[in-house]
Amino acid sequence: MKKGDKSRYLFEKAGSDRFFPAGRTPRKVALFIDFDGTLVPIQEDPSRCFLPESVKAQLRVLSAAPRCSVSVISGRSLRDIRVRVGIRALYYAGNHGLDISGPHLRYTHQEAMRARPILRRIKRRLEEALAVTEGVRLEDKKLTLSLHFRSAKKEDIPRVKQVFYATADTFLKEGSLGLIKGKKVLELTPGPSWNKGSAVDLILRRLGKDCFPVYIGDDSTDETAFAVLRQKGLALRVGKSNSTAAHFFLKGRREVPRVLTLIIRKLGAA
Repeated sequence: MKKGDKSRYLFEKAGSDRFFPAGRTPRKVALFIDFDGTLVPIQEDPSRCFLPESVKAQLRVLSAAPRCSVSVISGRSLRDIRVRVGIRALYYAGNHGLDISGPHLRYTHQEAMRARPILRRIKRRLEEALAVTEGVRLEDKKLTLSLHFRSAKKEDIPRVKQVFYATADTFLKEGSLGLIKGKKVLELTPGPSWNKGSAVDLILRRLGKDCFPVYIGDDSTDETAFAVLRQKGLALRVGKSNSTAAHFFLKGRREVPRVLTLIIRKLGAA
């Protein structure tokens, strides 16, 4: 599937029967899953997002299954996502994969720490420029810097974006920083060469070639991971899109537990 092709609804007719290639369950599954918008609903205040106990129980079952490994890939900081999920046996990739931990794995992208002084300088400038703008929040995640404007007034958003780009433009043009555009958020990262797809690729190399990868995500930031799995796995997008590398789409976040149940059943992990 090429990006731009229309993905199909997973549960339409016999869609879920085609979940694995040729209908055959692979020897081992590597499940990668996004957090905000996929496992939990997006909130104006991200600190109010909590993983439902029923979903946590499903992830526990899968992480304990000999034929499955589970990775949570998030734009949140590594510490934040580990605390919010709270299952030790999982792989966690924070800051869009810049910071990764898991069984016998600890990785921080080499450019991440070198960009910290630049991010701190930009943060101070944005704090001064946007101090009186309501509904705008800066989130310093140590390795990345996010500007959230989900709660901003509609008429203030153009100015918020203008201030952001004016402040970061020099660093973006010279390539010392990269930019990720999410849902009502602009995020500065240490260079454009690393993303969620890179993190998935790194974890897959650690797990070995015999794993069949499945990725579930809802945002444009997940498209890099969809692209990695285009020819060697299964990519599921939460929400329909006419421009995606995902093979199938789900109608909404509430169908994610249904997918987890399907994997549990096919692996005989219940």
